[in-house]
Order: sequence, then structure tokens, then C-alpha cells
Amino acid sequence: MPEPRPQTAAKRAVAALLRETREAGWVRAKFEIKPDGSVTIDAAMSDAEPLDDFLENDLRMR
Repeated sequence: MPEPRPQTAAKRAVAALLRETREAGWVRAKFEIKPDGSVTIDAAMSDAEPLDDFLENDLRMR
């Protein structure tokens, strides 16, 4: 059997990682598969804090 292409192998790895992150209760998991088969993962156990430039007290820019 021929060896799978790098992107196919990356897709299988991402599918397995998604299953595991869901079972573990992770809130966020984002995967980016590049054409060469490399994978970038952004995962967290909690939601990311919003990145705004406003102060809550007076809603002015810092």
C-alpha cells in the first residue's frame, strides 16, 4: 500500500486530535493544514479574552 500524501496524513491527525479535544472538554480547538502537510494548532481550555482597546470605566481609548 502506498504511503499517504502529507496532507492526507495531516487530515487524519487533525481528525484524531479533534476527537481527543472534544472528549477532554476543551472549549476551543482550531487547526490549520498547510499544503505541505504541516499543521498549526490553536487550542485552549477556556474562551479567549476579547482584545479591545477600550477601558471599561469610561470607554475611552488607552
